[in-house]
Amino acid sequence: MDNQIYIDVLKDSLIKKVMVLDKLLEKTLLQEKIISTSPFSSDEFDQAYEDKEILILQLSELDEGFEQIYDHVKEILGNNKFEHKEDIIQLQNVIRQITDKSTELQSIEIRNKKKLDILFTNRKKEIKDYKINSQTASSYYKNMTDQHQGQSYFYDKKK
Repeated sequence: MDNQIYIDVLKDSLIKKVMVLDKLLEKTLLQEKIISTSPFSSDEFDQAYEDKEILILQLSELDEGFEQIYDHVKEILGNNKFEHKEDIIQLQNVIRQITDKSTELQSIEIRNKKKLDILFTNRKKEIKDYKINSQTASSYYKNMTDQHQGQSYFYDKKK
């Protein structure tokens, strides 16, 4: 197979990776929006999470394919830098895009994690407060009903 074909496959692989990262960013931003809206929709969040899992699998497959082809071509690119200068520059530019998108994705994921932690902490507190209030009300009503047992509400003064 011609070396230029391998190099073109590398470029295509990286371009596909950029497209998958764009979709992944889109889903991550959707999750951020879901977390920020009230009420929190766990179904929408879970769907976005499942979509992201599929995209991450695609990224892994693209990475594996890229590594296999790169292992085959790296010696050719290293030995013929001047002959493939334009191709190397294009590959480097696409790799920069991938790095930028990956960095942006990581920062959004960190923000989402913090927001989710706060959301879950607040939900946990609401549940705990509800449980305490429910126990308090139950205890109050129990005490009130027990207090009047055995006592007459009316006192017969005629005797």
